[in-house]
Amino acid sequence: MHGLVAGLHLRWDGVWQRPHHLLTRLAHHVPVVVIEEPFAATHDWDEVRTFGNLRVIRPLRARGYGAPYIDEQAIATARSLLGASDTVVWLYTPMMLELAGAFSGPLVYDCMDDLAAFDFAPAGMRERERALLEGATLVFAGGRSLYASRAQYGAKVKLVPSGVEFERFSASPEIAPHPVVAELPSPVYCYVGVIDERIDYEILAALAEAQERPNVVLIGPTIKVDPARFPRRPNVHFTGGVPYASLPSFLAGTDVALMPFAQNASTRSISPTKTLEYFAARVPVATTPIADVLADYDDLVDIGDDPATFIAACRRAVAAGAARLDRAQQVARTHGWDAIAEAMWNDVANSVR
Repeated sequence: MHGLVAGLHLRWDGVWQRPHHLLTRLAHHVPVVVIEEPFAATHDWDEVRTFGNLRVIRPLRARGYGAPYIDEQAIATARSLLGASDTVVWLYTPMMLELAGAFSGPLVYDCMDDLAAFDFAPAGMRERERALLEGATLVFAGGRSLYASRAQYGAKVKLVPSGVEFERFSASPEIAPHPVVAELPSPVYCYVGVIDERIDYEILAALAEAQERPNVVLIGPTIKVDPARFPRRPNVHFTGGVPYASLPSFLAGTDVALMPFAQNASTRSISPTKTLEYFAARVPVATTPIADVLADYDDLVDIGDDPATFIAACRRAVAAGAARLDRAQQVARTHGWDAIAEAMWNDVANSVR
């Protein structure tokens, strides 16, 4: 294998998530080309950005965003960058399944979310995912729930939960808090991540009205949700997207890290990467009952399933003792992205022997 082409539903310059962590590390082994979904433009062309041994193709199309999510022009651009070498096809979205027929090499599906369950999912995604699961050489499931619902496709399906850049986030207690949180009176409750249909906005509104009047800070971009749903209070703060490198400074000024996820179809199979980031930063965690979190970490988080019990969970989290925070941080220490990426690459290499 002399190259890897990845089909990605996320934006490379957006929130730094599982694909970014893995693909930048896989680029230590082979040249990596990432193809994003199309952007609207006045005419058709492919923008190519280079990040060392990884290049990102951004297809700019006059037709705008939407089907087809991968076309011959983008495929031709990827071929021009990778040559005619034996190429791994690494997909994050079934909507780019056409890549599998365009390159020789193993087909890998790194399933990080049940995308067909999300709001505004493209038509036919569930059927395309079935075809991808059947045709893939390897399937990596990013959490227990995803694995359980795809294990029927055999031994090629492997459970590979997400990791953490431990050294980066474990530095949080020793660095200066970000000015956004440093100026807020305690308690400060922070959520880090995409703000979309997966968030329980009733819980956020109730939390803002709790007796202690915490400052609730939501750190991340807003996607696919009407801002009219947001609680508008003086103690609720939206930062918008921030650089990944700045996240430890936000957590340095945080009393409780939040995972206030709604209980709906889009959260049924999630395995939040932020859990281990919070643990590494040694910040106590309050969460709604997400199945994967409870399966692995129920003794390391405080849980509430509605506004009243979530407020109570935050109060318990504030009082979390040093022993629990130490145990959580030690769990994070053993789940580094470097080791995860290396193990996944070894699985790919073994699949073609």
